[in-house]
Amino acid sequence: MYFLRATISPFSYWLIHFFPRSVIFIMSKPFSRLPLSVVPSHYAIRLKPDLVKHTFTGQVTVKLEVKEPVSSIVCNASELELQSASVQTESTTLSPTISLSEDEETVTLSLGQQLAPGHATVTYQFTGTLNDKMRGFYRSKYTIDGVEKFAAVTQFEATDARRAFPCWDEPAVKATFDLTIVGPKDRVILSNMPEIENKDDPVDSTYKVVSFATTPIMSTYLVAIVVGEFDYIEGKSEEGVTVRVYSPIGKKEQGTFALECAVRSLTFYSKFFDVPYPLTKYDMIAIPDFSSGAMENWGLVTYRETCILVDPLNTSQSSKQWVAIVVCHETAHQWFGNLVTMEWWTHLWLNEGFASFMENLTTDVLYPEYRIWDQFVPGTLIEALKLDALNSSHPIEVDVGHPSEVDEIFDNISYNKGASVIRMLYDWIGDKSFKTGMHSYLIKYSYKNTETPQLWAELESASGLPVTSVMKSWTEQMGFPCISVTSQQEGADRVLTLTQSKFVGDGKANGGSSGSRWQVPVSISSPGKEVTKVMMDREAEQTTVRLANVAASDWVKLNPSVVGFYRVHYSQTELGLLCEAVKSKALPPVDRLNILDDLFSLIAAGKAKTADGLRLLQSYKDEDSYIVWNNISQVIGNLSIVIADQDFYSDWERLILELFSGIKKSVTWDPVEGEGHLDTLLRSLVITRLGKAGDQEIRQEAKRRFDLHASGGAQVSPDIRTAVYSVVASMGQEEDYNTMLRLHEEADLHEEKVRIGRTGLAAFSNKTILAKALEFSLSSNVRAQDSVHMIGSVAGRRQGRDLSWQFFKDNFVLLSERYQSGFLLSRLVKSCSAGFLCEEKAREVEQFFTEHPLSGSERNVAQAVETIRLNTAWLTRDQADIANFFKQN
Repeated sequence: MYFLRATISPFSYWLIHFFPRSVIFIMSKPFSRLPLSVVPSHYAIRLKPDLVKHTFTGQVTVKLEVKEPVSSIVCNASELELQSASVQTESTTLSPTISLSEDEETVTLSLGQQLAPGHATVTYQFTGTLNDKMRGFYRSKYTIDGVEKFAAVTQFEATDARRAFPCWDEPAVKATFDLTIVGPKDRVILSNMPEIENKDDPVDSTYKVVSFATTPIMSTYLVAIVVGEFDYIEGKSEEGVTVRVYSPIGKKEQGTFALECAVRSLTFYSKFFDVPYPLTKYDMIAIPDFSSGAMENWGLVTYRETCILVDPLNTSQSSKQWVAIVVCHETAHQWFGNLVTMEWWTHLWLNEGFASFMENLTTDVLYPEYRIWDQFVPGTLIEALKLDALNSSHPIEVDVGHPSEVDEIFDNISYNKGASVIRMLYDWIGDKSFKTGMHSYLIKYSYKNTETPQLWAELESASGLPVTSVMKSWTEQMGFPCISVTSQQEGADRVLTLTQSKFVGDGKANGGSSGSRWQVPVSISSPGKEVTKVMMDREAEQTTVRLANVAASDWVKLNPSVVGFYRVHYSQTELGLLCEAVKSKALPPVDRLNILDDLFSLIAAGKAKTADGLRLLQSYKDEDSYIVWNNISQVIGNLSIVIADQDFYSDWERLILELFSGIKKSVTWDPVEGEGHLDTLLRSLVITRLGKAGDQEIRQEAKRRFDLHASGGAQVSPDIRTAVYSVVASMGQEEDYNTMLRLHEEADLHEEKVRIGRTGLAAFSNKTILAKALEFSLSSNVRAQDSVHMIGSVAGRRQGRDLSWQFFKDNFVLLSERYQSGFLLSRLVKSCSAGFLCEEKAREVEQFFTEHPLSGSERNVAQAVETIRLNTAWLTRDQADIANFFKQN
């Protein structure tokens, strides 16, 4: 599943106790998994959704293997009404007593007698509601020719198949599935497998009965059903797999790019893993209401519209890139997650971390012009480092019990840190060993379930390297190392002393025990020399490295290309040499941004002064790389939160204008013939930063272009619309807000509605207007999936921080009922509360969620409170230092 994590996408936003070992989190609720005394081997499911009454009826017959004598059968069911159940064996038919537990999300059949080991069949008759929560079997609203209609859609990951039919809703309890769907004749009906029969419903002549081929053995969360109105385009992979992209009526051409990505990525993965795609068809479909980015249902992948549709006239290059990444991510899951599945949610990262790594590897091969690995560092790796520096983070492998806890780990640790440590592993063992190990793993465990050690064993066998011992230190404990570097010159050689300690956001020492150290593959670069590679042993306090023929005046850089998941603390001398290398561009762009990002992370942790970082920022005035400017923009955003209420904030905006003055001269408003993909992305970033900081020339031109665009004149290029909307909004005129409301209403492309909502309506500087935007976010004009991000966008503005928190509290009941503690609500909890800067607010947030607990959001509350306290400490520590810097500069 692709959740909208903090990444390179233009649409990305986003009290646990632990013990040493790996970190073991205490579960918020008591929980036990289903008994395995009775397990399913095959489901025959028949569902009939009513698209007018928003209900459905169903029957499921399950073939069972009874492993030991039992007097009851327990499986999962939630929000269903069971009319009847029966159990058949070779010799008898039983009518059991039915007991439903909504707390446990189970149904228990009490048999009244003991069932002997062997084969049995259970049949359930049930009804349910096509809910509006974007989970389980739900309804999605769309409009055709002004008429409002509904589709029926499923979203089962992590634990919501039980809301559509009684089942053993755990990833390790795999079975095969026969699906039969009854729906209106004028609707498209799809499922995981190809259609094998389509006949009239004998009960209702306006309905049809569609049956699908039997699925492979798979987990319940991968079952998919869609009933609605769609167009499609079709292609075939080299291997002969039929690929279709389904889109809203009249928009099938917007699926062309995603179709190309899917066809090419299917072939790439088949060759990379040397394992063929096991199905005969691969459907992808755009769903109007969809909580995450996409979902990898085997053979029928569901997508949010912004993650699959590309309109040549209105889609930006950054959005097109996003589509490529998401499609490559979901296609990777067809092998990694679907063919081989994690045994339990503790090992979620086996699905998501690997798919997140492979999405980048594949996109880089298919679309090298995106330079995706350069973008990976600021967009993925650094975002993971930020979260993992918190004491309220979690290990990659986190013990998960109750289903309410699962949503919280669909986060930057499971996805971004997972992808980052796999990238580090891939670099260490090499492409050939990685491919060999992955092939062996997929073949050995096809149609089965695994835990992390089984993957390490295959990669270790393929590479001959100690993969298990090295990688355990990265997956079983949370956090990451900071490597401190000191050096001395011994003749012509530079001798480095490397010391690792756990990096923590509050800067506190952890005692230096080996339980807080890692096996770290370290690379070291210097001018004109081959990269030196060493493995830092977690049992050794220090590692000494001799660099031959490196002069005292030469810079030395750890972690070239930023492949390692760690930060580096240089001595003042070493940092000074690196600063000169930044100015002269002797370092590649990704290494230039790494110097800045590591220093500011140390500043936030109290290991360096903010003034040092501000002086380093000035070394980047002649920078020309998009990825470096992207990281500079992130640094600006982080510091802007900390000093949001200070009198010297205007001095900060002046520094931003000065910093961007050089790149402003080289960036044009309109595309230049032959410019690269990253040049296109740079344009929007520079316009946005300068406009928000008060550059009058930029503001005037943005307003001129906006007015022309809004009046039907020359249209603003989609590549700079986000910038133009946000700059115009920052000037805070109500007339412009009303114009954006009109444009939002008129927009037919979902991407455009999202763009206007988040970077336009939610980005005004006027508090009265922001209050209107908040009210608008919960109106029927904004899809529920987009409301949370619009509210979060308001919270991200200085002027909207207090407004959005109060709005969240005032609408808490509405929001909690609408999102039912799913990860959308969990993310909103964090975005609305993490921006404050005093202990009083930290306690207020804690108190509010103590009095208004949200199951599944406990970790996000803890992270928000910790962030408030870290930023408050930063401001308290460096306020005078920053003020003094601005007085002197």
